[in-house]
Amino acid sequence: MTIVAIIGIVALIAVPAFATYRRHAAVTEAASQFRAIFRLVRSRAITRHASSAVKFAQVGNEWTYSLHDDGDGDGVRNDDIDSGVDPHYAPPRLILPESHLATISLPPNLSIKDPDGDPLTSASKAVQFGRSTLCSFSPVGESTSGTIYLTDAFSELWCVRVYGASGKVRLLRYNAGGRRWDRR
Repeated sequence: MTIVAIIGIVALIAVPAFATYRRHAAVTEAASQFRAIFRLVRSRAITRHASSAVKFAQVGNEWTYSLHDDGDGDGVRNDDIDSGVDPHYAPPRLILPESHLATISLPPNLSIKDPDGDPLTSASKAVQFGRSTLCSFSPVGESTSGTIYLTDAFSELWCVRVYGASGKVRLLRYNAGGRRWDRR
């Protein structure tokens, strides 16, 4: 009986820690997927000496992305994508198709500041590149600045940020206790 009780106590301690680890790993994996997508598009723009972009679209509860090249020399633009001038070079693909622990979204009843200090509410968009969902890279590696917000299946808020001048991608976690964003 003592051994069973000890095993039960250890399980009670380990299960919540393991669940937290799984959520953290899912968000980290999602961020790695975004980082790989952005690096691919940035490398393509630099190699081709022409702009390339990734466009995100929400289809129901899932998000897809498609990769586009500049077809007319004015950068990749939403209106050119819609008209077929800026063609996609890879078909749309699902983002996070197997993850139920990390999603592209903002938690409900949210009232915090984004990493730049601007108000972020539950009405804010989960994918923000200016007023669009299009992240474009120039031939010199610069990009559209923007943020993709991720939540885990519990309560944490994370974001993947793309910095325009450098094209760098960073993962930040919102620290609710300190009311600030921490770099991960």
